[in-house]
Amino acid sequence: MQEFLSRENVARGVLFFVLCTFAGLFISFLWSGTQDIKQVFREMQVEMLLGACLCMFADWIFGALRFHIFIRKVNPEIKFKDSLRANLGTLCVSCITPFQTGGVGHLYIYTRAGVPLSGAMTSGIICFLSTLITLIVFAGGITWLDPPFLPKTATWVSLFSFLAFSLAFASFLMLLFKPEIVFRFFNWLCNAAKRRFTRLAPALERTTSKMEELTTEHKSFATMFLRHHKGICLLSVFLTCGFLGARIVGSYIVVQALNGEATLWELSVIGLLLNFVVLFAPSPGASGVAEVVTAGLMENLIFKDLIPLFVLLTRFFAIYCAVVVGGVVISLQLANDFRAKKSA
Repeated sequence: MQEFLSRENVARGVLFFVLCTFAGLFISFLWSGTQDIKQVFREMQVEMLLGACLCMFADWIFGALRFHIFIRKVNPEIKFKDSLRANLGTLCVSCITPFQTGGVGHLYIYTRAGVPLSGAMTSGIICFLSTLITLIVFAGGITWLDPPFLPKTATWVSLFSFLAFSLAFASFLMLLFKPEIVFRFFNWLCNAAKRRFTRLAPALERTTSKMEELTTEHKSFATMFLRHHKGICLLSVFLTCGFLGARIVGSYIVVQALNGEATLWELSVIGLLLNFVVLFAPSPGASGVAEVVTAGLMENLIFKDLIPLFVLLTRFFAIYCAVVVGGVVISLQLANDFRAKKSA
C-alpha cells in the first residue's frame, strides 16, 4: 500500500484530478454562460456558506463513524480520530485514482494504527455495500417517481447506472460471502503466471500465501459481523444516509447563498441521482464528469447564471476540501513511516 501511495503515483493522480476538474468546470461554465458572473458574486450571501462548511464537517464525521463502528469490534483500542483520518485518507485517494478506488486510503491508515489488514478490508467491503444499497434504493425510487424537473436523459443515465451498480453489488456480495471463490481465481492467475514467468515464481508464491491468509481472516471477520453484529450492519446504512444527507443540505445552503429558488426536495433528488451516476465514473474522483453532470441536472432548477458557481461551491465542500485535508493526513503518515524506517 505504501508503494501504491508513492510520491510519483500521488503526484500523477493529483495532476489528472486537477486537469479533469478544470475541464469539467470549463464545460459547465460554457454550458451556463458567464455573462453575469460578477453580479452573482456581488449578490451572493457569503455568510451562509458557513452552514455549508458545517455540513462538510458533518459529512466527514458520518463517514468516519461508519468505519469506526466496525473497526471498534476488530480493535477496541482504536480512537475515533484514527477513523476520521482513515475516512479523509479514503476521500483523498478516491479523488486521485480512477473509478474512485479509495479503499487503499483507509486500509493504509488503519493498518498503521494497529488494525489487521483483513479486518479493515472486511469493514470497507460492508461499508461500500451499504453505499450501494442506499443509492440503489433511492435511485430506484427516483426513477419510479420520475420528477418533472429532471432532464429527460436522466432516466436513461439512471438505467445504465443500475447495470453498473448491479454488477458491483454482485461482486462485493461475493467478496463478502464467498471470498474463497475470488481467491481460487486469483490463485489460478498466479499459477498461470508462474508457468509463464519462472523468475517471478518466488514472489508469486509469497503473494498467494498472503492472499490465502487474508481470505481466511476476512471470512472470519465477515462471519462475526453478519452473525453477531447485524445491528451494526444496519446502522452503517443509516450513517450512509447521514453523510449523503449532509451533502444534500450543504448544496441547499449553497443555493440559498446564491439566492436561488430550488427546494430541498428537488436538491435531494438531484444529489442522490448525482451520487448514483458518478460513483463509477472512470475519472479520478469523478472529476470532470461530476461537474458536467451537475450542471446538466440543475439546468431546470436555478438560473443558468448561478449554475457555474453552484457547481464550483458544491464540489468545493464535498470533494476539493477533502482532497486537501486527506492529502495532508496521508502525507503526515507517510512521513512518519519514513522516519520510523530510517531510524530502524
